[in-house]
Amino acid sequence: MSSSETATSAPVSVVVIGVENLDTSLAFYEKIVGLEVAEADALQGPEFEQYWQLPAGATARYAFLAHGADPVGRIQLMEFDAPNRKLVRQAGIKRAIGLFNLNLYTRDIQEDYKRLSAQGFNFWGEPAHQNFGPGVGETYELAFDGPDGVAINLVELVSKDPSTMIGHLYEYVTQYGRTSTGFTEVVTTAHTVSDMDKALAFYYGPLGMTLFVESVLEAVELNRANNLPDDAKTRSVLVQGNHEYGKIALAEPMNYELPDLVSAAVAPNIGYLAQSFQVSDLAATAAACAALDVEVHTPQTEIDLPGRGKCRAMVVRNPGSGALQEIFQPL
Repeated sequence: MSSSETATSAPVSVVVIGVENLDTSLAFYEKIVGLEVAEADALQGPEFEQYWQLPAGATARYAFLAHGADPVGRIQLMEFDAPNRKLVRQAGIKRAIGLFNLNLYTRDIQEDYKRLSAQGFNFWGEPAHQNFGPGVGETYELAFDGPDGVAINLVELVSKDPSTMIGHLYEYVTQYGRTSTGFTEVVTTAHTVSDMDKALAFYYGPLGMTLFVESVLEAVELNRANNLPDDAKTRSVLVQGNHEYGKIALAEPMNYELPDLVSAAVAPNIGYLAQSFQVSDLAATAAACAALDVEVHTPQTEIDLPGRGKCRAMVVRNPGSGALQEIFQPL
């Protein structure tokens, strides 16, 4: 999908992260992951304050990172200069209601594990081999605490047979290209919800996303890796827009309780604050949101958005969790 195409089924275009220190976070996303800084500047003024519901005088330094030509899977880092900032997610929380992790494909997960461990990153375990069956294929996966309390999940695509789902993805990544350090932009991002049906009504309705795969996760080994009860059951739904990247891995606890990150995931705090989606007609999308009684966090307004220029944009709360969802139309 190019930036000029009509986004009829919106993937995640941007993830918005509040950072403790912009330079430290850039050392990870730019130098280690290899994403390119497309734009960096400062934000201030009443328009900015109102959009993010900040006190008068608040400012922010930002960097907008991307890879490839498509407006998908990009990262907006924002270091707010405002009082009372706090961390959205504390280390040790491996699943919680709200926006949770970033999934990146990598070329060599064993090498990543050695190198990043030596740099002091906190891994949740060693690289784990996953075999999803003959029609899907195999991966290695590895989770760790990234900067600013954001969980990072690395995935190495093992299967090369394009008749398998993972082999097809491997072929796509090979053609699309990786960063100079062997990674990709955000291919999938996790969102844990308290009401899956309401969350899906939002993603399927106003955003026009479609089902990729659905399952119930209940393996004891997986539950223990995520600090869940052995008998935990999780409804898992992966949804996609019109791109291989920018998918959303939704999860809903079926028989257990989780901490809730949503109330803290607002500016100027430090952590994963919002998912952002590009649409071709914001007025129509806003009407579809209203039909679902979606809560509006920031009403429609014209604003310069980092990395995207002048846009008409709004921020709503996902009805399945309350997490912030930015929706924008380039002007």
